[in-house]
Order: sequence, then structure tokens, then C-alpha cells
Amino acid sequence: MTVHLPEIGIPAIRRGKLLLEEYPQNIVGSFWVMCGPYGFNNKQIPDWWIDIDSAQGIINAFEQGLFMGEYKNPLYSGFCIIIFADSSNPAHLSYVIENLRMRKYEGIHLLKIMARNNIFAQTEVSYPEQFLSYRYGEENPNYKYLREKLDHWSVHVWEDYCSYLMSKHGQWIFYNYCKKINAVKDEVQATVEKGTKPLVLTEGETDPIYIKTALELLGEKEILAQVDIEWVGASIGKGESINTGEGGLKNTRDVLLSNPKFLTRKVLLIYDWDTKKPNEDYDQLKIRTIPQQKNRKFKKGIENLFPDHLYDDLSSDPLLKEKFYPLKTEYGDYGEEKEIEVFQKMKFCKWICEERKQAEDFVNFKIIIDFIKDCLGTFTY
Repeated sequence: MTVHLPEIGIPAIRRGKLLLEEYPQNIVGSFWVMCGPYGFNNKQIPDWWIDIDSAQGIINAFEQGLFMGEYKNPLYSGFCIIIFADSSNPAHLSYVIENLRMRKYEGIHLLKIMARNNIFAQTEVSYPEQFLSYRYGEENPNYKYLREKLDHWSVHVWEDYCSYLMSKHGQWIFYNYCKKINAVKDEVQATVEKGTKPLVLTEGETDPIYIKTALELLGEKEILAQVDIEWVGASIGKGESINTGEGGLKNTRDVLLSNPKFLTRKVLLIYDWDTKKPNEDYDQLKIRTIPQQKNRKFKKGIENLFPDHLYDDLSSDPLLKEKFYPLKTEYGDYGEEKEIEVFQKMKFCKWICEERKQAEDFVNFKIIIDFIKDCLGTFTY
């Protein structure tokens, strides 16, 4: 076991953010111990907190304003303990502990990454005081010393605490993690083996729709019949998916390189520019990243390829503006209300691909067409 300790009293998420973004496939889950910045908040934790069963559930509570009040609220600050499994031996676990607050760019930021990657957030935990009482007994001098503040905890005590949380509250998390990594492996194999044409896999659900429309509008229709273009990932029911987005492409790469027998056809993985992944070339597997179009109104995702005149057309039409950028109310730390515009990705995709259908909107998609031609071979016209 390896434990990366928090800096007590200093809210930080740098390590956790990096770990979640770069290695989502190795994250078993997380414990959320909301007990004050120093670990012993005697305020009563509300019952609804332990009924949450997902990262998105905590995000929803934040958007409802349930973490307001700063340190008067027992759920405002605490610790996120991220459980990390060794890729070669899932039973070997490490723990990264972050001291944080439930704010947009701290705890909620980590939770949004977890929600994107279907990483479990466990809110029913044993709190530090409960653990010390159980492990040492309240009459033990060690209990009284460790009870004073978390700064007194040694690496050994933190290791004991993380192990205790895992044994008492993490059995189900670990079971589901093992099921998930096997499901990812099976899903990658099934995706590649279900066809014989060269396969293009993308990060987002809308990406294949855009690419197919670009091929049609830019005079490359013949390629459509000779290549399969799909969104990485698979549905697991209840509106949830596994192996999606950037993490899904990375999982697919790792599974295919570890199991070359799965590569029964040519595969091209296409990342959005903001992942900054390097291009890679293997016998049957190619990896490409879309180059950034700088100073564009659409700054993220594959939408970065769209020209600014498209955004200007949307902004100048009140009906389209309302349709694709509806207002959503967010609540600040002091109860203040803020209205922000929320981009409707799928509605926009269907409009530009099914209704508008203008070739000039897709000119910059030629780079993706070139990827397909260069990486997947010669096409018959």
C-alpha cells in the first residue's frame, strides 16, 4: 500500500486532478470524508449525504445549494481519498488524499471528472473520530493525542485509516471496479471484432455524426461505405456508459496493445485537440490528435474546427441562441444566483448536420479526412 498524504488545512486538488485525468482506468473509486479542514467537525452530518450513490449525485446537491454556509456547513470541507489500483495487479492499492472544500474549482471539479469517467464516489464512511475510537479506545493516550488534530497522524495511521475504510466500506467498490475493467476489455474486443472494415473511434457521441456529415458534404462519400466510424464506449443501462471519452480511447489503446490478437482490422483513434496526446503508429493501430484552431469562438472539443461565422450566425438569431444556449441558474458560496448559458451539444449537432448542412461549415474537417486516408489505407473511388 502507498498513501500520498494531504497537506492538512491547505485545500488542493492538483494531484487528484492529474491522476483522474491521466489514469481514469486505474481509479477504483473514492471516499468523501466531509469532516472539516482538520478532520474533527462535531456538527451532525445530514442523513441525505450518505444516501448519495454517485459523483453526479454530489454535483446535483451542490447545484441545489446544499453546501452553502462555508465552515458552518459540516459538508463544506473535508477530504477526498482516491483509490488507485496497480494496472498489473489490481489488488495492490494506493491512496491519494486531498484536503478540499466543496467549491466549483475544488471538490466539484474533481467530481465532474469522476462523473465523466463513471468513477464511484462513496459518501457512507467511518469518520476519523469513529476510526480512532474503534482502533484505540477512548481511554488510550494515543487516541487522545491523535484526536487533537490530523497533523498528529503518522503515515502508518493514515495507512491504517485507508485500509480500514476499504475493508469496511470499499468491498462493493472494488468488486464493481474489477467487473468494470473486465467489461472494458470485453467491450473493446467486441467493438473491434464486430466488423471487417477499418474502424475510426472518437471521444464524443457527436463526433461520428460530424465526421460522416463532413465526408458527405466535402465530396468524400465513398469513404463512408468503406469505413466504420463510431463513438468509443458502450451503454451499461440506466443512462450510463463505460469506456467513454478521452479515458475510453486511452483504455482502448492499452487493451489493444496488451492484446494484439484483438486487432483483427485497422483501427484509428481520434482525440480532440485539448487532450494534447501525441500521435502514435503501430501495425494495425494509429492514434491521431486533431490540431487546435487557435482563437476560435468554439474553444473545446471537435467543435473547435467550426469557423467563427457559424457562432456569429447563432448569436445573431434569438431563436437559435435560446435553443442552443439556454440559461441555467447557479448558486454561489453566499447564496448569490448567477445565470449562465449552457451549450446543448447534441441539439446543435443535429441542427448543423441535418438542417443547416453547409459544406463551408466543415472545411476544417479535412484534417480528419486526411487522417482517415493516411492511416487506414487506400480507398476505392
